[in-house]
Amino acid sequence: MAEAKTIVYKKVGSLEIPFDLYLPKNAKKAPILLWFHGGGLLLGGRDLLAPHMRNGVNTHGYACISADYRLAPQVSVSEIFDDVKDCINFIRTELPSHVPEGALDVSRLAVSGSSAGGFLTLLAGLYIEPKPQVILPIYPITDPLGVFFINTQPAPPGRYTASTEEMAPYLDTKAQPVSYTGKADVDPRAHMYVYMLKAANLAELWHVPDAKSALPYRISRNIQKHGLPPSYVLHGDADTAVGVEQSDEVVGAMLGNGLTVEYERPHGKDHFLDMAEDYQNEAFYAFLNKYL
Repeated sequence: MAEAKTIVYKKVGSLEIPFDLYLPKNAKKAPILLWFHGGGLLLGGRDLLAPHMRNGVNTHGYACISADYRLAPQVSVSEIFDDVKDCINFIRTELPSHVPEGALDVSRLAVSGSSAGGFLTLLAGLYIEPKPQVILPIYPITDPLGVFFINTQPAPPGRYTASTEEMAPYLDTKAQPVSYTGKADVDPRAHMYVYMLKAANLAELWHVPDAKSALPYRISRNIQKHGLPPSYVLHGDADTAVGVEQSDEVVGAMLGNGLTVEYERPHGKDHFLDMAEDYQNEAFYAFLNKYL
């Protein structure tokens, strides 16, 4: 398995925001797969990268980057997307100076992400120019005002629902922003997502509480104007953390606009369907290799 090199791509005040770079052996003009973690933009970190993506570095010959970003509600979704834009700009302009000469081809960029990371992937596909060659959102959030997120949801199996009082320190918008959280046994902020599902307040936590402010972040409603690059979407139809209709809507809009999309919608599969050590996905890599 490839070893990570941690690089700070952005600094905001005293907060350093890093990514982990995994290079294939004897890398030469390797394309780049950039991945963003999930957690509702409320929690998580770059160490959540799926094992198959780490393993794919040497199997498929790409360089993999797993990036942190600032977390809501201490910053808005707009500021988080600023981190995504700055990360991609750093990769395209500054990253070559951090690796052996000729190791990377920064003109060949794929963007992927899981859950909220899939949402950031879709934003990158909509709004960043030049667009990535290919995007691969995995069980993505696609609309903070979609039916799933404006109605109270039960806790996914085995997950703890924290009270507002328990989450108060992390709900304080005046608290210092962070760009990483640990697991639930060491960092209570890890319960923020399930709290949000019960409170049905994702858009509020992202600072886009109404239809007007949220419009740029409702993916399907912006596809006709901005387009998307070739897209591979994976979303299980039994997802308890992000309703599968979030992906259905975006894929439908892409097809309606004549865009290239491949949709894997495995029956009976829940969130985190791709996180097992032995998970393989031939369709994901076939699509990646075709367009990257």
